[in-house]
Amino acid sequence: MKYHRKFPALLVFGCLCLMLVTVPAYGYADPNTVGLISQVLTPLLITAGACATFLRKSLAVAWGRLWRRLRRGTDA
Repeated sequence: MKYHRKFPALLVFGCLCLMLVTVPAYGYADPNTVGLISQVLTPLLITAGACATFLRKSLAVAWGRLWRRLRRGTDA
């Protein structure tokens, strides 16, 4: 039971040690990194949306079957 009382104090002590001991890293992050990520993610999201639109009837049937199967499992 004593462990539960000491945990908050140890957590605060550990955070303070981490904040006081850290050394600043003088690094450089490329400002266009977000642009690269958006250039990769945008076509993937568009493709996923087009596939979902094209296959929406098949996805709706599959989702309905899965939902019925899950509901049948909880009723029994």
